[in-house]
Amino acid sequence: MNINDVLTDPQKLVRLELKNEGFDIEHMNVPQRVFLLADSIYDAMLARKCGEYKYPLGGKLFVFNENENIGFIKGHMCSPAIATQAEDLIAGGVKELIHIGFAGGLQTDMNVGDIVLTDGAYNDTAVARLYGFDDDRINSSKELTDELETLLKKNEIKFRRGTHWTTDAGYRETWGQVIEHREKGALCVEMEGVGLFTIANYRKCMASAIYVISDVYTESSWDLGWSEDKIDKSVEKVIDMIIKS
Repeated sequence: MNINDVLTDPQKLVRLELKNEGFDIEHMNVPQRVFLLADSIYDAMLARKCGEYKYPLGGKLFVFNENENIGFIKGHMCSPAIATQAEDLIAGGVKELIHIGFAGGLQTDMNVGDIVLTDGAYNDTAVARLYGFDDDRINSSKELTDELETLLKKNEIKFRRGTHWTTDAGYRETWGQVIEHREKGALCVEMEGVGLFTIANYRKCMASAIYVISDVYTESSWDLGWSEDKIDKSVEKVIDMIIKS
């Protein structure tokens, strides 16, 4: 064994974990596209009763009643966690991963409830480097992002498309960093994008993300919008789009 060889193999581990739960990976009809949903978005999706729990893969993987090629799961929080979850899902046969989460708005003209479709994330995590990616920005999959743009437009959902910033330390965002990433054109900041996109690029799969703006940074204040119904309305629009897809 080469000293640089990775000691763990996601496929072997996932196969074993599924076997221990009574599943044979060779006879599982795993959905090709899976939406990884932030906690309250996941809860809102469950309330719709549009899918059924099928597999203990990357968590509790649900499959849509009307389309077995699409599933959803509660997305893990922060880049290392969602990277591991993405590894498990891909090892189980998933080909497309779409994160639906919340983010803080960076640009001065952004508002709580705005929706962002991302082309990639500026990297402020350790995950990308550990997978051999030293780029300042880790891109989402253009083909999948283009498809999401078409879906958003078809469903008449207003959105902004561009880049964003991913950091693993949500409470260590300095004003200098906010200005730096704002000047780069980053629309928002969150904690999972780089982890997800890194794994997708490494494993030659597809990944993208949509974010609902939950709070906005300004020079004089931090506008926390969790008590506003604008967020819930935006989440409902995105869920409607997912179910129709």
